[in-house]
Amino acid sequence: MEYDKVSTIRANGTSLQGTIKTTFAKLEDAFGEPIYPDSFDGKVICEWVLEFTDGTIATIYCWKMSKVPLYEYDWHIGGHSEKAVEKVKEFLDKK
Repeated sequence: MEYDKVSTIRANGTSLQGTIKTTFAKLEDAFGEPIYPDSFDGKVICEWVLEFTDGTIATIYCWKMSKVPLYEYDWHIGGHSEKAVEKVKEFLDKK
């Protein structure tokens, strides 16, 4: 299973689908460096926006944190369906 990092525009219309308990280091190892969006409300300060080969869009982000959590944390997974959560977990399990 492969993925591409894509523009945040591809994440329009996504919403919270689930969470995954993991560390920043494991996410960075699996998906590369995140983006640090300049969100107007400051609710998302660190995010990965991914598109898997089957077209599934997934976002992984910390929600309402004052700084990026480097410890084990329940990272939010957004998408258009719960398939986003399945894809993220499946990819991390294979790493």
